[in-house]
Amino acid sequence: MGWLARQCSAVGLLAASLACGATPAPPAANEAAVALPPFIVEEIAKGPPWRYAEAPGYEVLSRCNDATTRRVYEMHVQLHEVLSEILPPALRLKLTVPRSLIIYDEELQPAASQEVIRQILNTPAESPAAERFSLGPDRTFRAPEPRVRYNFLPNLRLWDRDAMGIFMIVRRDDFEPDRLSLTPDYVNFVVKRRIPALPAWFISGILDLYRQTTFVRGEMVTEPMEWVSPAQTATVKSDPKMAYPVQPFAAFLAAQLPPPVPGQEIAPLHLWQAEAALLVRWGLDADKRAHREALWKFAERSAVEGGREAVFQACFGFGFEEARTRLTAYLPAAVRRTLYFRPEKRAKVPTLALSNATDGQIARLKGDWERLEVPYVKAISADLAPKYLEQARKTLKRAYDRDDRDPRLLAVMGLCEVDAGNDAGARDYLEAARRIGPLRPRASYELARLRLAGWRAKLAVAGTRLDVPQTADVLQPLFEARELQPPLPEVYELIAEAWASSTAEPTRRHLAVLDEGIRLFPLRPELVLRAAELYAQYGFHEEAAALTELASRLAIDETQRPRLEKLRLKIAL
Repeated sequence: MGWLARQCSAVGLLAASLACGATPAPPAANEAAVALPPFIVEEIAKGPPWRYAEAPGYEVLSRCNDATTRRVYEMHVQLHEVLSEILPPALRLKLTVPRSLIIYDEELQPAASQEVIRQILNTPAESPAAERFSLGPDRTFRAPEPRVRYNFLPNLRLWDRDAMGIFMIVRRDDFEPDRLSLTPDYVNFVVKRRIPALPAWFISGILDLYRQTTFVRGEMVTEPMEWVSPAQTATVKSDPKMAYPVQPFAAFLAAQLPPPVPGQEIAPLHLWQAEAALLVRWGLDADKRAHREALWKFAERSAVEGGREAVFQACFGFGFEEARTRLTAYLPAAVRRTLYFRPEKRAKVPTLALSNATDGQIARLKGDWERLEVPYVKAISADLAPKYLEQARKTLKRAYDRDDRDPRLLAVMGLCEVDAGNDAGARDYLEAARRIGPLRPRASYELARLRLAGWRAKLAVAGTRLDVPQTADVLQPLFEARELQPPLPEVYELIAEAWASSTAEPTRRHLAVLDEGIRLFPLRPELVLRAAELYAQYGFHEEAAALTELASRLAIDETQRPRLEKLRLKIAL
């Protein structure tokens, strides 16, 4: 349980994926604008057929010409290749489910937009305004209430817990691929969602660097950094010895904020963020970029082992004091130097083999995208969310009614029903999908959750718990989900819940999977508590005590606090 002691001591501290330059028109003074995700009705938007292709890590569904589609895909791959110069794939979110890239011709959208708006609002065509002002009860003129104006977002990235979808509207005759770039929001997403979670200093430093970066003709150009504040940056340039110093590494890497600067209004958080930015920039640039691999390896190992000096020494070949000296020496260059990142040799992007999309491919990719739109719409205009849900179900059902039984389609249909609160309907689709082929991570979790709920409902009358076969029935899809990316914390929580609900007595070896879950998600209170309760239930007191100590350091809510106190009492007996 040494890893657990390290975790205990370490606890302290919708935008488009691709920017195409399209900007919605500003609303009029008496209008409130609501930007909706795309709502594409096939019966209305007549035009060229959908085209489909698979590529490593992607599924592409396009209603643009093939040349434009290929160029968008190639640029997407090349942008990620350039990104690898500062952020390699090992330090980004990993997905077993291919990203869906849906590309739509802008010329097809305007013809459908107004009709779609009328459909989802269930209102007649808008008539010209008859009056600019109305006569109030006091016989004075008053301005009308603001009207809500709806428009469609031209580009959007949406995600589930195990998948990502990207929608782009592209101008057929005015498409400039060199204007595409990966937005800071996207990089923020793939860095912060990476499992195990990267250390705070690396996340802060890499995002600060990327915010100062632009894509120019296939390379990233990064402006000189700011050290703490404009005034401090000027001090570094004029007299580096008078600048605020680099803080000791041990406290910094543990995300401990430095003390306030006497006589200066500099927030400790700004000092810490400046050092994080300096460390990342030094690691990527200093000594003719000799430390890049060491920086990445240290970030990767720190995610599991913590930012200990022994780990740092193993990666860089020197210790904390030497690192602090080197960062101090590099600081004057950091505030002056513009950085350029591009691959020494570009990898050839395989030609995208496009063909006419089948009904099943259209329904699955488009329907899954429409499913992801529902919570987005609910957050900004709840009354429209049912229309989006209805559209998603209609799209998915179109292929199902034509006897398409692709397990990926069935899994999406099951997730759509889960999201809609229809667990009974969801289980039918998920069970059917599981009989045909493997499931994606979240679908495996939801199937196990529904199976456990089903067994509990049947056994509640007799007041009994799950027997061995029933326990295995629940655990099987959960262990399948463990083999996929990304890991899901709820998978490990449900494993603990299944064992707690079973008549089968797990061995220490059976419960080792919970150690794995806590290594991946050490800051997840519910997972830590469930594991601690299970260890205590079956007499593994040392493990239960260590997990209880870890739980006490986390942000426990009011519903979890009594469980923590009960654990403490049980362990003390």
